[in-house]
Amino acid sequence: MGNDAGKADPGAPSLRSAERKILLSALVILVGIAVAGRFRMLPGAACGAVIAYGNFFLIRKILSKAFSGEGTIRKAFVVQYVLKFLGLVAVVYLVVRSGWFDMLGFLLGLSCLFLGILLEGLTRAVKT
Repeated sequence: MGNDAGKADPGAPSLRSAERKILLSALVILVGIAVAGRFRMLPGAACGAVIAYGNFFLIRKILSKAFSGEGTIRKAFVVQYVLKFLGLVAVVYLVVRSGWFDMLGFLLGLSCLFLGILLEGLTRAVKT
């Protein structure tokens, strides 16, 4: 009986690949804003992109720890995930409330998470 735990299904979505797509979409958003000449939106977009990437990074870390056992989900997973979510809500609230950033730029930066996941799905669909 071989140990297949270390081998990933080649058709399964890669979270690291999704991270790269999120970073790529953040770069495209930032370059697009700069090309459009909306420079006052850049700090907000960068802030939103950092928050979106950090959120996904923490999700990946929490999920990898949660499923590292023998197929059982650890109880700490729920606590960590809820704390991460509450932290995300608090950070977004503080950024919006502070008024330091252009809100459209901030929302565009946050959207890099969605765009990165969408790009990862489209890439997987084209490969199969």
